Amino acid sequence: MRIKVYGGTVPNDGGSLCETCRYSRITRGRRIDEEMVFCDASHIGVTRITFKVTSCSDYCDQGQPTFLDLMQQAWILQPASRKRPAGFVRATDLQEEEFSRYIAGLREHDEP
Repeated sequence: MRIKVYGGTVPNDGGSLCETCRYSRITRGRRIDEEMVFCDASHIGVTRITFKVTSCSDYCDQGQPTFLDLMQQAWILQPASRKRPAGFVRATDLQEEEFSRYIAGLREHDEP
């Protein structure tokens, strides 16, 4: 009979989550034991991590684009004005003040 335990001891053979986290800073030396890991996700300040992390509530995969990265790649639908017809515009082609206005509009839209 085989028993599966959920939420038990995490396997120790994988790497630390800090290696792929956007908030971590890792400094390595020549030897294996020469490694310093710092976490910037804490609201208190920078925290030194002295163990292999297997689970973290503030983990942010650096392989995934941030919201700002996605916004800069997005096509934004602009309404018609006297100067130009309605149409899609790349966010990178907008002037800084127009882009800031769109970001502020998104924040207002998300608030309850």
